Amino acid sequence: MAVRLILWSLFCLGVFAAPALGAPLTLAEAMHLALKNNPGLKAAGTAVETAEADLAKARARFLPQVNLGETFSYSNNPSQVFTYKLNQGRFTAQDFALPNLNFPRPYGNWRSQVSLNQPLFQGGQAYLGYQQARLGQEAAAAYVLSQRQRLLYQVTQAFFGLQLARERLGVMVQAKKTAQAHLQIIESRHRAGEGLKADVLSAQVHLAQLTQEEMAARGQVEIAKSALETVVGVKEVGSRILAAAPQEPAPLPGRLAEILSQAQEKRPDLKRLALTARVAQQEAAKARLNFLPKVRVVAEFDVDQRDLLGRGEDSYAVMAVMHFNLFNGLADLARVRETRAQETQARELKRELENQIAHEVTSAAQELKVAHERLHVARAAAVQAREGLRLIRLRYGEGLTILVDLLSAEVALKNAELGQVTALFETYLAQAGLELALGTLVGPR
Repeated sequence: MAVRLILWSLFCLGVFAAPALGAPLTLAEAMHLALKNNPGLKAAGTAVETAEADLAKARARFLPQVNLGETFSYSNNPSQVFTYKLNQGRFTAQDFALPNLNFPRPYGNWRSQVSLNQPLFQGGQAYLGYQQARLGQEAAAAYVLSQRQRLLYQVTQAFFGLQLARERLGVMVQAKKTAQAHLQIIESRHRAGEGLKADVLSAQVHLAQLTQEEMAARGQVEIAKSALETVVGVKEVGSRILAAAPQEPAPLPGRLAEILSQAQEKRPDLKRLALTARVAQQEAAKARLNFLPKVRVVAEFDVDQRDLLGRGEDSYAVMAVMHFNLFNGLADLARVRETRAQETQARELKRELENQIAHEVTSAAQELKVAHERLHVARAAAVQAREGLRLIRLRYGEGLTILVDLLSAEVALKNAELGQVTALFETYLAQAGLELALGTLVGPR
């Protein structure tokens, strides 16, 4: 009974899991796979880890530094020997004898030291450095988001590119079938004595040309597969069955004024540049604060002994240290001028990017509108070409028109259907470009 239950469970698992394993690849799944596997995005993600490490280093400037040191020295220098014995508590009255003071025997000393260095006032530079590190962390997150959105745009291009390549191949296959059917009609008419041999040859040449175009379309499918696999970072993903191609165009954009405002708010690269400008502003403030004094407390605890494991004497010292830079060759003034220039540069680069974003949004919105208009014209042209081919085929069958008209109608229908398919996908590519320009390309939904 247990064996039957296990076998039945495995059977059900196979039945219900099989469709999931063979499910068509959707754009959302391709995006998910790319976010998980694309090496470029993984490399960009390390920027956040680097920024977090910089923040930890900036925080460390407020904390004390504790060091442990061990030093062994051996000398016959009179002052050194005098100090060693005094620190070890081994100084005797005999050591005051002039020969012993002036010409001591070589003497050794082991010193174990624990030191603590605690900054009290750093002229505000540590605080500003910490604020800069926090801004750097936000800038790193904005950079990763920007790279993520660019990757999603590339996935969208590659996915729709593969769908378009397969749709165009389908158009070429259908055009070739139509040409083959027409060739059979032409050959039948020639055998019946109603057509010319030249018509048969012309139809065969036309079919050969379509065959070459079909081969080129198959090559474009393989190239599109490679492009999708490269951007997703998963081999064989291009060979999967794709979800059904869209039948209706992407929606039209909203009002230009509204989407321009949205782009200024959402674009991650603009946010990153704004944060960079703030970092430059604080760097200029740090340069000015460099003229202030710095105060720290130093505490040391020493143990001096003649032998490493012998008896020793301990001592301690506590010091307050102030450092005031009075003159360093005007380097601080030069640093102030440098940081001011960098602050101005960052501010102007931000303004330049704002103008560039406005242009990108305007251009992307216009491209989406033009794609809709082109699709409308292409659909009408495809309907007209289909009807035109139908009528000319009937006229040719009745001997009322020449072969050139039939072949021209075939070419017109092929081009019209290719234009219709291309225009439909152009609306989705234009929409993805607009979302990238707006900074709203969020990925799998």
